[in-house]
Parts: sequence; C-alpha cells; structure tokens
Amino acid sequence: MQRRIVLASGDQRELEQLKHVGLRYGYRTVAEALNGMAALKAVRTTMPDVVLLDDRLPVLDGMQVAKILTEENIAPAVLIVSQGNNSLVERAKDVTSAFLLRPYMDDQVYAAVEVAVSAHKRYSQLQQQLSELQETLKSRKLVEKAKGILMKQRGMSEEIAYKAIQHTAMKKRTTMKSVAESIITAHEMGV
Repeated sequence: MQRRIVLASGDQRELEQLKHVGLRYGYRTVAEALNGMAALKAVRTTMPDVVLLDDRLPVLDGMQVAKILTEENIAPAVLIVSQGNNSLVERAKDVTSAFLLRPYMDDQVYAAVEVAVSAHKRYSQLQQQLSELQETLKSRKLVEKAKGILMKQRGMSEEIAYKAIQHTAMKKRTTMKSVAESIITAHEMGV
C-alpha cells in the first residue's frame, strides 16, 4: 500500500533525503514544510498516513506539532531527533508514535514509518471501542433509570419494566435508549 506522507524539516537537504527514501519504499510525499506551522497546515489539508517531523523545526518545533497531531488524532508522527537530545526523547514518548535518531539509515526510516502507522491504527481502533463502550454504558444507565421510574410509578417489577421498554422500542422501531430518554423526560416534566 502506498503511504501518503508529509515531510517537515528546517533543512532542505534533509527534506530531499527523506523524499528520496520515501520514493524508494513506495511512499508518496503529499506535502513538504520548512517550519512547524506550515507542517500543521499541510497535515490538516492533506490528511496523510504519517508525518515525519524534524525536532528543530522553526516557529513550532517538531515536538509541538506532534503533540497537536496526537491530541487531535489527525496522523501519526515520527519525530527525527538529533544525537544527544535524550531529554527530548523522554518528553516525546506521549506525543509521538516513533523516533528516528540522526544520523539514520534508509531502512530505519521505513521501520519508523511502518511502526507509527501501525500504532496509530491500533490507537484509533481503541478510541473507537472506548467510544462505543461509553455509549453502551450511557444507554444502560438511562434504561436503568427509566426502569426505576416505571417500577415506582406503575408498580412494575424490574423484569416487566424492562420488557415494557423493550416492547415500546420494538413497536416504535427505535432504540431502548430513546424510549428510556422519553420516559425520563416525561417523568421530569411531571407528565
């Protein structure tokens, strides 16, 4: 699969080197940037598969750009770190998917890109699962609350109240959550 990449470095020679490496591995460079703000704009407009960021970018450095990309879950970032910058590596663990340490070899670029893309994909899947679980939990809480209202107002057992919500949902071709919300709203309005 051809990966779409954005390259960001304050060094034009490094950009050319990375572009050449990318071509060798079948990557397509969709944008290049010489500073962090330009990199962020390029990423937001092209929505690449991965971003390679120089840690020494002007305006916004690579760490700042990687942090924004991670927080907004836009694209995985590979931070290119200068030798002897171990403190940056420690700080960047939470905001980047992979690292490259200068000087790097072509196969290290390939490995970092693939690891970053894979990690981002897993992270996105986990985020989706978390959202679905949170929605399920929210729905269950609403159904529980609606059951409690029916049990108290109509003297129903828990099982009968649940079946009443379930039956209404099926009859109206809607979700149990929607029926529960209606019951709760009616109760709160005193209907």
